[in-house]
Amino acid sequence: MKSQREIFWKKRSKNYEKLQWAIKSGYLHAFLDAGEFTSDDVVLDIGSGTGIIAHTVAPHTKDVIGIDISDDMLSHAFNHRTRNEKFMNMDARKLDFPDRYFSKVTARMVFHHILKDTQKAADECYRVLKRGGKMVLSEGVPPSEAVLPFYIEMFKLKEERLTFMEDNLVSLMKNANFKKIQTKIYHSRRSSIKNWLENSGLPKRAQNSIMNMHLDMDEQCKRAYNFVRQGDDCLIDMKFAIVVGEK
Repeated sequence: MKSQREIFWKKRSKNYEKLQWAIKSGYLHAFLDAGEFTSDDVVLDIGSGTGIIAHTVAPHTKDVIGIDISDDMLSHAFNHRTRNEKFMNMDARKLDFPDRYFSKVTARMVFHHILKDTQKAADECYRVLKRGGKMVLSEGVPPSEAVLPFYIEMFKLKEERLTFMEDNLVSLMKNANFKKIQTKIYHSRRSSIKNWLENSGLPKRAQNSIMNMHLDMDEQCKRAYNFVRQGDDCLIDMKFAIVVGEK
């Protein structure tokens, strides 16, 4: 019998690659640019999911190993793998790889799901990196501190998760001993909330509640999100932090 966690990810896996923000070329290019990948790189992709980042990075590198805790998500990644990609079920907090094995580690939109021992996952990423290797960590963040309360309450309707600001991500990497940490911001302009919700795996009632929260945002939030109403949808500018650290 599947656990609640497995059921959650099975539902999400079906339409994950229909999410506009997840497959947006601008975001993928920003991530690639931040990683400065080369043909000699051996890359570990944390929380690989359906393999979007692994597939994006693979043509520019020697080998990519993607890990995730959901077999349902990984099945999609496996079906579209290329010759230099491998996918495995593994927990980021306990990586089954030797020290200094990889030249790059990538982690896009996964750390907010690591509710316990979050720092342990960052420490493990550092451990498996070669000296001089880099980690590329990206998370969605609120557009401003003022929007943080709305952001937290809204996501409570979607899932149990952590909320980061840019400084939290930098601290996570500093505490893991990364150096030369740099942060870049990518904005996914005019992102559809309807697309996000319809492909979220959430029941319709939860989708409606989250949509209504967006429609009822106060003016300060609407300005921060560059909110636009469009028929039965609303468009916002989603903000993503891309943090790069070196071992």
